[in-house]
Amino acid sequence: MHINDFPYEILSKILDESAKAHVRDAPTYTFGLSQAPLPLQPARLQRYVRGPVPPEMLKWDATAAIRLVCWRWHEWALGYALKDVYIRRWKGGERWAELSNRRENYALYELVDRPTGTAVYRDPFASLRHTVRTFNQFPAIASRIKRMWFHGFYTAETDHLIFESLKSCQNLTSVSLPWTTLRHMDAKAWRNLLLGNGKPLESLEIQCVDPTSQQLEDKDNQVDLDPLLSVNFGELRRLKFFGDTTFMPVTDRDLYAIARTATRLEEFHLTCISTVTIDGLVAIVKSSRSTLRVLEHSPRSQDGFWHPHPGSPSDSEHLCELLRSCPKLDTLSISLPSVCSDLFSNENAKFQGDLQVRALHLCGHEHGRSTHEATDALRKVLAQARSLIHYRANSVIPTELYVELFFADCIFEPSSSAVHGDFALAQLSSDGSWPDTITSSGKGPYGSTGLYEKEEEGPFQRIEEDEFLDAVRRKRLSIST
Repeated sequence: MHINDFPYEILSKILDESAKAHVRDAPTYTFGLSQAPLPLQPARLQRYVRGPVPPEMLKWDATAAIRLVCWRWHEWALGYALKDVYIRRWKGGERWAELSNRRENYALYELVDRPTGTAVYRDPFASLRHTVRTFNQFPAIASRIKRMWFHGFYTAETDHLIFESLKSCQNLTSVSLPWTTLRHMDAKAWRNLLLGNGKPLESLEIQCVDPTSQQLEDKDNQVDLDPLLSVNFGELRRLKFFGDTTFMPVTDRDLYAIARTATRLEEFHLTCISTVTIDGLVAIVKSSRSTLRVLEHSPRSQDGFWHPHPGSPSDSEHLCELLRSCPKLDTLSISLPSVCSDLFSNENAKFQGDLQVRALHLCGHEHGRSTHEATDALRKVLAQARSLIHYRANSVIPTELYVELFFADCIFEPSSSAVHGDFALAQLSSDGSWPDTITSSGKGPYGSTGLYEKEEEGPFQRIEEDEFLDAVRRKRLSIST
């Protein structure tokens, strides 16, 4: 029986195992040379390992022999190697002429005792230009791609090249783009990307970074075509904004425009971005309330635990009630202006896994003072969260729920009735007689990751929740915000 007579599922499994074996045996690291000597200076070059070969390149190398066997194997190999494609900007201004781009020749290169070479210029956008030419010439190759990522391209010229390369990707379902495409591309280009490529786009990720001073000063990059109001985001299932920038940044106005049509989102992420307030988030949540499953709102950028103020809702809406009423919301990590027990009061909520809430105030106590009423409100929040945890664990289909509340420079764990924080000053003021339940904590100012090795930060301690609340009542500790 010929191998091609096997059912396609079996043949695909055989080829998949073969490709994985090729990956294990192929070179997994790239080489480089130390700095090139100046003219008339016979300095010896040193060879070094530059870094790992990216996974998508390993896949392409692993299927090189398979693609040459027959048409059927060639088609399988294209689908295997081109399912996910990463296009990166060349990060260096030079490369070494004698080092082959064919990684299969690295075994021979390792035998060279005295590597030689000269630095030559390489176009930083060469990979993107080559991608455009290849896709235009071979659209069948582009049709194999399901997910694409573009990194390091933040100019008007490269944005047009990105969208040119995407025209032939008829089966694209997920794409990661620089935020500048929201400014430099018109509504028609965005409509073609989201709806006109044969298959609606399901996942869109927007990355924000601070461009170089040269890119900032270029007049061609200062164009804003404002396309979002004329684009339909109704087919999107996942939307993510990541990173921070001050150059034509993503703002609430952009989210208002997206929320107008984004009514079927299942996942929404706002991570490490400080130019969007809680109003922009609320607009998206309201628009996709009936379908939203995952919501991440972490506006902190370099501030870690001490995240920027998320802003206050302009219409004074009770956000705890809004989030509680989302029927399918099961994964939540959010920064709120204020929080109260209403967030955890819905026993039919689908919350599961890790649930993180970072809050600046308590609802009804936005004055931020450490009063008895505020302490009672905090106690009620923790008790209600604990009640929801127990209810989810004892439901018909038991589900584990782990809640963390970041408030008043402390981390609260309702499931274990524990509080993590820096209580050194309180210990000193009580001559070491308080607290009784103190132990070391694995958490720190940056949450579960602990410290970021800054000298002014000390390790957190862990005490019991009741002892913490009692200390607040006795004015040994404060929850002022």
